[in-house]
Amino acid sequence: MRHSKGNLILELDMSKAYERVKWKFLYAILEKMRFLARFIALIKHAIEHCWFTNLVNGEPFGFFKSSQGLRQGDSTSPALFILASEALSRGLNHLSSQNPDMFYQMGCKTRVTHLAYGDDIIIFTRC
Repeated sequence: MRHSKGNLILELDMSKAYERVKWKFLYAILEKMRFLARFIALIKHAIEHCWFTNLVNGEPFGFFKSSQGLRQGDSTSPALFILASEALSRGLNHLSSQNPDMFYQMGCKTRVTHLAYGDDIIIFTRC
């Protein structure tokens, strides 16, 4: 009896991922990609030293500090999110090179392990 593996496509919606990016992970990625220590320190300061306030009846009331994630509307957030996504992409490529029979078989020599666009990623694998 012959058993053949089937192909599987996974779609990950990363729309909430902005709020879940761990700062330590982001700093580690920046170091791994050989960004200058001064640049990493600037990013760290911009991310960690941000205070927010609540408006009650149109008046500011109290302050609180952000504890994780990237801020929506911050001009650096999309670029930092792309760097975090790049780490996932490189990890999938490394996994593919270590386990070539694990990924999608299309019947041609081109191997596609994943596609990333916007806030989604599609992973092609075998089950």
